[in-house]
Amino acid sequence: MTAPEHPLADKMELPLPNSQQASLEEIRAIQRRDHIPGVVKRMIPLEANALWEYWWCVPGRLLLPEDIQLLESDRPRVEAIVSKLVWLWGGICFGKETIRPQDCAPVYDWQQVLAFVHQQGFKPDLLDIDYLPMAVRLDRRHSNSMLDSSAPSHVAVEPPHWHIEFFQMQPTEGGCELQEPKTICSCQIWTSKPFIKHLETGEVKTRYDLWVSQPLDLTNPPWRSPLVSKQP
Repeated sequence: MTAPEHPLADKMELPLPNSQQASLEEIRAIQRRDHIPGVVKRMIPLEANALWEYWWCVPGRLLLPEDIQLLESDRPRVEAIVSKLVWLWGGICFGKETIRPQDCAPVYDWQQVLAFVHQQGFKPDLLDIDYLPMAVRLDRRHSNSMLDSSAPSHVAVEPPHWHIEFFQMQPTEGGCELQEPKTICSCQIWTSKPFIKHLETGEVKTRYDLWVSQPLDLTNPPWRSPLVSKQP
């Protein structure tokens, strides 16, 4: 459950400007000059009393050779944990041609998830994992009323789940970067089915495309505040 230490651990807390203070090129130049890693250690809940650690790529940062070596060496451990989650709950795979994810049958074998990724013509160099806690929100997006579309017509419920995205890397000066634009390719592991419920009729529909919860962001060292959410 514990991630290996970074070979540049003594550089992890060196200062870097954020994207509002400097350009991407300036941030990466400082990284190269001072050997500041492009990853942080993230803590992902497994259940109330257990966290597991994972090295997470900070958006916009350059991945140094040491980052890439660490991610590659730690991947078997990360996949061993993820494969158990897939075996226990099943994974819903999403690709660029997935139109109705609620119709997708879950898979319970991590190798089947990887086979899906390869079928999409995708080379999964990196895994990026978000944990999204329970969310319950009033939802007006699914209203059929043309008279008052601003009034909530449903309540949307998303149970706790993990969202795994697959990224490809491309070489750049001083290391690698995540390939952009990113091809849609991911796997979601749900602890139960997400759904919307009509406020008046009580009708319930399973929906995997609600996007009402936000990732829980626990990082160490604190790249951001200890409990900060980001938009999916």
